[in-house]
Amino acid sequence: MCSSLPICRRRRSRKGRPTRHRSLPPALPAESPPKPLPTESTEHPTPVLSVSKRLWNAAYDSLETDNAELVMSYVKTLGAVLGANPGVAPDTNISAELHYPTKRQMYIRRLVEEGQAKISRASKITNGVGDVADFVLSVKGIIDLAIQSVPQAALPWAGVCVGLQILQNPAQATKSNLAGIVHVISRMDWYCALTEHLLNENNVAASKDFQTVLRQLEKSILFSQYQMKSVCSYYRNQGLVFLRGLLNLDDWDGDLKGVVDAEAIVQNGIAQFSQEQTRTFLGELASRAEGMETRLGDIHQTLQTFISLQKDARRDDIESACRRDLRVVDPQHDMERIEKSKDDLLDGAYKWILHTQEYTAFTNWDDSGSDRPPRRLLWIKGHAGTGKTMLMIGLIRQLSHQPVALSPALSFFFCQGTDAALNNATAVLRSLIWLLLLQQPCLISHLLQKYKESGAGLFKDKNAFIALYEAFRNMLKDPQLPPVYLAIDALDECVQGRSDLIHLISTSLTVSQNVKWLISSRPEVDFLAMLKDWGTNSVDATDSLVELDTQRLAAPVNAYIDHKLTILKGKKGYSDSVLAEVSHEVRERAENIFLWVALAFKVLETVHGGYAIKRIREMPPGLSELYDHMMTRIEEGQVIEPQDYPLAPIRYSCVFWADHLCSLNSDNSRFLGELTDDGKVFGFLSEYFLRWVEKKFAFSYGSIIGRAPLQTYGSALVFSPTLSEIRKRYWKERLSFIEMTAGIRHHWNAYRQTLEGHGDSVNAVAFSPDGNTLASASDDRTVRLWDAATGTYQQTLEGHGGCIWAVAFSPDGNTLASGSSDDTVWLWDVATGAHRQTLEGHGRSVWAVAFSPDGKTLASASYDSTVRLWDVATGTHQQTLEGHGGWVRAVAFSPDGKTLALISDDETVRLWDTATGAYRQTLKGHGGLVVAVAFSPDGKTLASASHDKTVRLWDTATSAHLKTFEGHGDMVKAVAFSPDGKTLASASYDETVRLWDTATSAHLKTFEGHGDVVKAVAFSPDGKTLASASGDKTVRFWDAATSAHQQTLEGHGGLIKAVVFSPDGKTLASASYDETVRLWDTATSAHLKTLEGHSRSVKAVAFSPDGKTLASASYDRTVRLWDVATGTHQQTLEGHGGWIWAVSFSPDRKMLASASYDRTVRLWDVATGVHLETLEGHSDSVNAVAFSPDGETLASASGDKTVRFWDTATSAHRRTLEGHGDSVWAVAFSPDGKTLASASDDKTVRLWDVATGAYLKTLEGHSGPIRAMHATPESP
Repeated sequence: MCSSLPICRRRRSRKGRPTRHRSLPPALPAESPPKPLPTESTEHPTPVLSVSKRLWNAAYDSLETDNAELVMSYVKTLGAVLGANPGVAPDTNISAELHYPTKRQMYIRRLVEEGQAKISRASKITNGVGDVADFVLSVKGIIDLAIQSVPQAALPWAGVCVGLQILQNPAQATKSNLAGIVHVISRMDWYCALTEHLLNENNVAASKDFQTVLRQLEKSILFSQYQMKSVCSYYRNQGLVFLRGLLNLDDWDGDLKGVVDAEAIVQNGIAQFSQEQTRTFLGELASRAEGMETRLGDIHQTLQTFISLQKDARRDDIESACRRDLRVVDPQHDMERIEKSKDDLLDGAYKWILHTQEYTAFTNWDDSGSDRPPRRLLWIKGHAGTGKTMLMIGLIRQLSHQPVALSPALSFFFCQGTDAALNNATAVLRSLIWLLLLQQPCLISHLLQKYKESGAGLFKDKNAFIALYEAFRNMLKDPQLPPVYLAIDALDECVQGRSDLIHLISTSLTVSQNVKWLISSRPEVDFLAMLKDWGTNSVDATDSLVELDTQRLAAPVNAYIDHKLTILKGKKGYSDSVLAEVSHEVRERAENIFLWVALAFKVLETVHGGYAIKRIREMPPGLSELYDHMMTRIEEGQVIEPQDYPLAPIRYSCVFWADHLCSLNSDNSRFLGELTDDGKVFGFLSEYFLRWVEKKFAFSYGSIIGRAPLQTYGSALVFSPTLSEIRKRYWKERLSFIEMTAGIRHHWNAYRQTLEGHGDSVNAVAFSPDGNTLASASDDRTVRLWDAATGTYQQTLEGHGGCIWAVAFSPDGNTLASGSSDDTVWLWDVATGAHRQTLEGHGRSVWAVAFSPDGKTLASASYDSTVRLWDVATGTHQQTLEGHGGWVRAVAFSPDGKTLALISDDETVRLWDTATGAYRQTLKGHGGLVVAVAFSPDGKTLASASHDKTVRLWDTATSAHLKTFEGHGDMVKAVAFSPDGKTLASASYDETVRLWDTATSAHLKTFEGHGDVVKAVAFSPDGKTLASASGDKTVRFWDAATSAHQQTLEGHGGLIKAVVFSPDGKTLASASYDETVRLWDTATSAHLKTLEGHSRSVKAVAFSPDGKTLASASYDRTVRLWDVATGTHQQTLEGHGGWIWAVSFSPDRKMLASASYDRTVRLWDVATGVHLETLEGHSDSVNAVAFSPDGETLASASGDKTVRFWDTATSAHRRTLEGHGDSVWAVAFSPDGKTLASASDDKTVRLWDVATGAYLKTLEGHSGPIRAMHATPESP
């Protein structure tokens, strides 16, 4: 392909332009049949067959003997495809008839005639892919003459007719098979001439050794077997019933090699035994065959590769600018990103559709009278979770892996409803046109004039869709437009302009016969009906709709389950018997829904095999039911906020400054008097000093202070931690109308501030060497620079044409490098923000960049499986490090610059010598993809982060594995060493950042707060600040020296559902899905006891007021009472008809209340275990209960959106509190018993007057359901 030519792909040149291929020589006439030998009687009633004829007949007989099933299947296929058994009576046994050579030749010859006529009728010849049309017409001209000259070769020529049809509709054939078909077809004329000219009686008689050639030639008829297998394989995929039993039809490379090897042997024999004239003639035919193959270009180049090459092709400046401004997103990159966010694309999950009649009709471009006429639309309809997007990715991959010489063009787009840039009709149309122009550059003429007039605004103003719609119509009318597939995934997620988009699809089907549409959507969008509303009545729903119902999805979902089971195999507790039971339970409950299976196995990833069956059985069948179940499990537990000490670095000065001052003024009694407890110095410090030194306050509320400094203590104070010194000292300065606050944490934590401004996921962060500037890189195609001290936004660096994956400062801090999905690296001037230069050469996205310690070299890692080294001063490419087995995801220089660490698309880290570019060694041990690396400051240790949820440390000198850090709940995305090398930070898909002690491997602390994957971390040069970048579009600053993680209590084998402190605070009880309750010593973190006995998950626990008894509530519908001191089981309270959600002791310890899914509250006598009363009235599950401080009132919260008050003495219902908009999950009385707080899934807390039931106020601000709360005395 000559991608630089400004003409459309695979079309013949227009008048005045040079053609890309030379013309084929005219067909050479065959020699006359050989004259009879003198000894041969010409009057014999049965003519003696020539050697050539005997050879063709023997070849057929040999094939039939070796593989009768294949031969008969082949003949049946020819009859079904070419002529439906022309000239043969319906009751004739074709198999028996074909045993006779003469009848066989007559029958096959009629098939050839039918095939010729069919090819002539096919509109593909005139409207199809240009070079394919040339090839077909060239071969077609040879067939007639060949059949006349060598009638005994009719059978393979009939195969040629079918082969030409396969080339016209290649979607059901593999790339390697298509290459073989082209080879065999182009050499058929050579084979016929070979047998007729080389094997004439003169040659045979001339040499006794010529029998050797004959035997070689008999073996070379392998091509007939290859042809038969090709035809049968193709039409088996098309659905011919009688071909379903054929096996072993897929070793195309091996079969073609056998054909080529046999041809080489025959050609060698020709050189030895044939006459000069014959050799010359056959040589010319061989050259012509090669020319025919060349006409199709590189048969091995795929459409996907062609598009990638076109991205790098040089165009006129105006065309390049137009294409660049037209681009919204590269659909190929978008597909890669979507695929990465999901599970691996499995063949079994999508290839089933390739064998359906709907797909066959859709990929058929031949309208010459087939019993399955082509369809121009394929609509994949399915509910949420049925795998539509992965199916579309599979189909797009299938179509894009076809040879570019044979396949139609392909343009596609993935709608994404939650992304404003990708959920509208204009974005869809821009992307479809952009990808089409890459393949058909000549079509850009329909845009250029308007672009010259309007510039980039043509694609972005409010009339953009209208302008693009008109240009697109003109492209469809262009006679140079080849056949093209247009695909849109998730049409239902096109929330803006969907109707306009469907109108465009309708119009295109009317305007051009060269367009086919592949669409997926949920059933809510009745695509076919909407097409008819726009006047498209020609679309027949038959063979145009693939509905992803449970029957169609049974096999694909089962294949997906099998894949997930193989991943579980080998994990702790997952024996063969457990896996078999998990398999059975999942298949029973999944209802053939991919998403249900994915969610179920996501849960099992963190569950020991011993609890797997129980966890699966807790999951209800059906997707909506599973969502409900999972929501009930997302409940907030208590978090222990540790004390922090922001003044620790100046501890000595804070403590001893007065002593030093006194020693200098010991003779001044008046001065010393002012240093007493009631002196002026104390008064000043008490009133003002904290305003200066509590940096947490300034960092957290810097934006408020900047906008309204006079209201700092009146407004921002409200949100300061309740026990902070700032809050205690200056609470009196709050705004006068504020009386109290709720939901405010007690202490400052490590979180310092959030940097907001990016419009999409933030992928990388880097501090400048002086620590004054932070750079952040985002999917919004920008780099932002921030003041690291204040978090103030400084400037935006724009220019990249794709997502920016990486940033790095040069060692002198003057240059910033950024790597992008637009395949380039950009260098920027940090001081001015000016773009210095663009480093081009990578063939795919650049994932990582790193400067050498001396700042002279830049390394860039790419999806194109290479690392490139660049001269920073000149921007020249120095060398390329190749040999990786896949994408290169990360790169890092050692501190001395002598070693380069690279990670590729596998589970290893590779080390390279930067001076020589030589590979040194490989670090192995991770159980998943390695995605990040970092050298320690001394260069002796290397850290690697992996999808196996761990971080590993390696000795760089010996390659020995030193330590493994475990604890993250999901894949680890990034790592960074502190400047002193003592601390390692890791960022994870579990939305947290963890700090680790590199010497002891101890987990130091966890930073929580991001709302999406944490993609990058970086320490400031002084090691005091940690920056983290997240998919939630923000960068967060953390105090790396404070908020040390106190302790982690480990031991449960399942999710922990509830924790509660004993009244004296010395004991902590935890309830878990592992069916146990554990007691812990809060002072030492020691595990005290495990309380066992429940048969299902434990949902709630409560201590009695005296701390001696513990109550536990379970999904097994029982409450158990335990002696806290001994851990012995005292009694079991039974009677509820559903899961028990909550328990609560009365203040006097005599009564226990339990709340259940059975919509009731039960009251029990704690001493005897006797059931006292059942409180009924709620219309949905009762989720929580609480006694008032005086024990006279019980409050119950329910899924019916209400709270009820009950009289504990009489069990009478007092009143119902209504007002919440969703389920109520928690209730708590104030310490004085006058106020009740209720928390709900409606994201609010409501306050109520207990005496009157009156609604007091609503506390709003949460972004999700509220499942727990705790009442504390009001802050001073």
